[in-house]
Amino acid sequence: MNILALETTGKYGTAAVIKDNNPAVCVSSNNEMSHLQDIINMSEEALKQAGISKNELTHVAASVGPGSFTGIRIGVTTARTLGQMLGIPCVAVSSLEGMEYRVEDAAIDSGCGLILAIINARRNQTYAGLWTVEYDADTATTSTESAAEERQYMIDEVLELAKSKMDELDTKLLITGDGADAYEEIIKNTLAEDSYIIADEDLRYQSADAIVELAKFKAEAGDVVEYEQLLPNYMRLSEAEQRLKEGTLSSKISKLK
Repeated sequence: MNILALETTGKYGTAAVIKDNNPAVCVSSNNEMSHLQDIINMSEEALKQAGISKNELTHVAASVGPGSFTGIRIGVTTARTLGQMLGIPCVAVSSLEGMEYRVEDAAIDSGCGLILAIINARRNQTYAGLWTVEYDADTATTSTESAAEERQYMIDEVLELAKSKMDELDTKLLITGDGADAYEEIIKNTLAEDSYIIADEDLRYQSADAIVELAKFKAEAGDVVEYEQLLPNYMRLSEAEQRLKEGTLSSKISKLK
């Protein structure tokens, strides 16, 4: 099983490849919000480092959101194109789930039984998900379970939800995602200082290394789609779409429809 995965929902784009059972190879862009410019080069470099050609791919995966609307469209469209061109199935992976997966080991090591992934959606809004995480020493396996629906939340709402779950389970919380940066003061004012930690920067943001690992699990379980069924998950309307729906979009723009 050879999989190429694309992650373009955050500031920096990444591409990762898994060849058979070898460790994932991941290539990142150093250019902020340059997904369209860099995605092909990143993909080709990841394939090169993994030692395979695109014609040897068995699946192509994309982080389908939530996150940057433009970034999501670029990643999903590129994956769909490759799936159609190569005649291979596609795998859809949640960007929030990928963020959670990246910090599972860090959560276990720091004694946190909960992981909160937060993407900043501006104006105190977030895209977020909450998971329980547990390590079984007898089997040397980590298990996770969703503790709250992945959806759009106000920051105070999702923090109160996490706080309630922490009290219920008597455990600490690991917070990851750029929402931890944007809402640092609100987090400090809502949660007790010793009740949570923020993920290290090298693990805090979206990355294709997690997307490709999750895509492999999904592909092995048969959770794949044809290219035309690979769809973005924005979780909300764009600002322009929302304003159009509310009738507050500029009349000049509306007339161009």
